[in-house]
Amino acid sequence: MSNKKQATGEDYAAAAGKHCTDARTLLTENRPDGAAYLSGYAVECMLKTLVQVEKNHNLLVKGHNLNTLSLKALDLATLASGKTFRYLKHVAITNIPYRTPPGGWSETLRYFPAGTIPATQAGAWVSDAEGLYVDVIGGLVKDGEVTL
Repeated sequence: MSNKKQATGEDYAAAAGKHCTDARTLLTENRPDGAAYLSGYAVECMLKTLVQVEKNHNLLVKGHNLNTLSLKALDLATLASGKTFRYLKHVAITNIPYRTPPGGWSETLRYFPAGTIPATQAGAWVSDAEGLYVDVIGGLVKDGEVTL
């Protein structure tokens, strides 16, 4: 549990780590669709954590669109009062596009048949999520903005 846990129970910072770990496990077990699905959720949770840190501890961030969440996180980070810009290593933030599978990630991926996401694509998404976790959540923890 993190210090950013919502009154409603959502804990984006903690969930990001859980999803990264589970995604890597599924990829290792040759379950690329599940790995890809959880990678996208890990990224979503990290982006929502950034928005929380910038705005308010109890801000409930809605939606799954990684493109919209990335833009929101960047917009907030670049304000004069922004605290999170240093955790964003790339302007695109993530290489996981929000599109209908198999062309990208969507929360609806869970409804697609096995084999929708190739193992190489899933591996790239898992690596992207893990790298973002180190940069974002790791940086926020190091700087005392988030405790896990």
